[in-house]
Amino acid sequence: MRMMGRQTGHVSARARELPGAWKAVTVLNVLDGPTLEKLVKYLDHEDIARIRSLDMELEPVAAEEFAAIIEEFASRFVRRLRMVGDYRSPEGILEEVLDPDELERLTGGGDDGPPVWEDERFAAPEVLQPLVEREHPQMAAFLLSRMDPDLGAGVMKAVEEGRRNEILLRMLDMRPVSPGVTMVVEQHIRVSFIEDTSAARNAEARARIASIVNRMDKELAEQFLEALKQARPEEAKEIKRMLFSFEDIVRLSEKDRLVLFDKVPAELTIKALHGVSEELVNMVLEALGGRMRKMVEAELSAGNPPPEEEAVEARREIAAMALELAAAGEIVIEDGEEA
Repeated sequence: MRMMGRQTGHVSARARELPGAWKAVTVLNVLDGPTLEKLVKYLDHEDIARIRSLDMELEPVAAEEFAAIIEEFASRFVRRLRMVGDYRSPEGILEEVLDPDELERLTGGGDDGPPVWEDERFAAPEVLQPLVEREHPQMAAFLLSRMDPDLGAGVMKAVEEGRRNEILLRMLDMRPVSPGVTMVVEQHIRVSFIEDTSAARNAEARARIASIVNRMDKELAEQFLEALKQARPEEAKEIKRMLFSFEDIVRLSEKDRLVLFDKVPAELTIKALHGVSEELVNMVLEALGGRMRKMVEAELSAGNPPPEEEAVEARREIAAMALELAAAGEIVIEDGEEA
């Protein structure tokens, strides 16, 4: 950095008048690589966005001005300085210490169309609430300030009281935000939304596949899982965790078996128990109420088994009911062996 000599009389006053972000970038510019990397790790997305969006020409700094800035920052984090010949831009600083993917995620790669606030996909409390709850309170306040009041009220209604109050109070003190910062914030929110919806789509796809596999013949299901394991082992693990057959009732706790079979009609239970192991029959019988248990035991003792396809279908129906109860949080299916 080139230091330009100036009269000292007005230097300290000018240094005090410089914007805080300008001072921060000036100090960051003279730190060596390892120190800079350590420091930037302590910055949150909001700090990085402010550095990235610094919208001004950064001119050479007078030695006296630089000394005044250093004095202001010294007590916090400046340990040693290294003067360099050419001034690096804020973006250049970020490029030096952040990997390309993280930089792209934070800053974006260009024009993404209309503002986030005008995108109809964002006009729902269930979409925006997770963002408001997850982001820094200042970011959440900024996001809320851009929402339609009715939408904002719907979002904040579901937010925990303490956090809700903090966000609303920050809105009172919010200052005008530069276009550069707004652009970076919009990109951050857009990427967060895409990541969330992508994860949701993946989960939905897995659930659909698991539902199909649960209804396949055992041999076909095993063939599919083996093929998936070879092609995409991590997906195979996730989907296998979501599978549940009638024989997997052993994975349920005694309490959860009671919950499940309290909802299964006696006729369906009778059909399902024909042709299964004695151990499984006894486990199911223990989950039945006294009157129903006697009815099921009597039918099993009568020796009139249903057609095999009806028994198989009954087991599939009960397995599907177990998955529905698990999805609703009424029972817990313990993980089986990983694929």
